[in-house]
Amino acid sequence: MFTRSSAGRVVFLLQLVGGEAMDKVNAVGAGIAVAVTFALLSILCALAFVLAPNGTIDFFGAFMHGLDLNSVRSTAPIRLGRVLYGVIGLSIIGFIAGFVFAWTYNLVNRQ
Repeated sequence: MFTRSSAGRVVFLLQLVGGEAMDKVNAVGAGIAVAVTFALLSILCALAFVLAPNGTIDFFGAFMHGLDLNSVRSTAPIRLGRVLYGVIGLSIIGFIAGFVFAWTYNLVNRQ
C-alpha cells in the first residue's frame, strides 16, 4: 500500500498477516533468503555445466559481454564435493550480503 508520510514523500508499507505495517527488514531473514537464493543458483549452475557444458560456457560468456571463457575452462571433472564447497561458500556470501543489505536499509530508513 502507498501512503503519504507527514513529509509528503511516498512510503511503501509491507503488510503483515495481521495487517500491521512494517518498515524494517529483518536482517537475519534477509540473509537467509539471499543465502538460499544463491545456493539454488549455484546448484542450477552446476547442473547446467553437467547437462550442457559448452552451452553454459557460451551463456556465461555472453553474460560477461562477450568474454571468451573457453581459455579458463577447467578440464577437471565436476565432483560433488567441489559443488557442495561452492554451494556452501555462496550461501555464506549470500547470508552476509542479505544481512548487510537489510542492516543498511534499516539504518538509512530510520524515521
